[in-house]
Amino acid sequence: MEKERAIQCVPAELIERLSALGAKLWDEKNPASVHLNAILEEFEPDMRTLGQMIKQYEADYLGRLAVSERGYAEKENQFKKEIKELEARLNSVEASRGEALRRIEELKSAHNKREELLTELKIKTSEDEVSLNGKYAARMQELYDKVSKKEMEMLNRWEEKNKSVESRTQALEGDYAAKFKQLKLREKALEEDFNARKAELIKTFDRIRAGLEAKEKELAGREEAKPQKGGAL
Repeated sequence: MEKERAIQCVPAELIERLSALGAKLWDEKNPASVHLNAILEEFEPDMRTLGQMIKQYEADYLGRLAVSERGYAEKENQFKKEIKELEARLNSVEASRGEALRRIEELKSAHNKREELLTELKIKTSEDEVSLNGKYAARMQELYDKVSKKEMEMLNRWEEKNKSVESRTQALEGDYAAKFKQLKLREKALEEDFNARKAELIKTFDRIRAGLEAKEKELAGREEAKPQKGGAL
């Protein structure tokens, strides 16, 4: 894929002077002329004068301006159409406004009648509420007394059960302490027995080693006392 190059405005005089320099170097048979001419040929398609770039920008701007003008014209026509529709709807609303005002007056009258009925209903509801509150308070007091009695009974049973658990726990802790003490005593006795057996084994090992050393010395003495082969009789 060919790498895109950055295009900049290049003065025409610069191109002419570089071309003249390349021709001069070529006439002088300078090897640098080949390199310079190759560079000019490579970048010639990308060279633009300032006038060319301005013309290109003007053409692009005029194209975008024409597209924008068409879009604005379409939007203007759409807005004009919507305005006509809104005007028609406004006329229709104005026409029905009188009917709506009459209907509002009827609704206000019906509302006032309902307010009167609501006031009467509130008075009746308040009276019923007072009566129900009295019955409710008596019922709640009765339930409260029952619940309190039940809670006291459950609390007493729980305290008795807790005392029993505590007694059993104390007994288990005492039994555990006694067993733990016995295990400690047994552990101490086993340790003392182990130490005694260990000391006895060490003594036995020392006796055996002393016996072996004595025998080795005795054998060594016998070997020295034997007559040598080939010696005088």
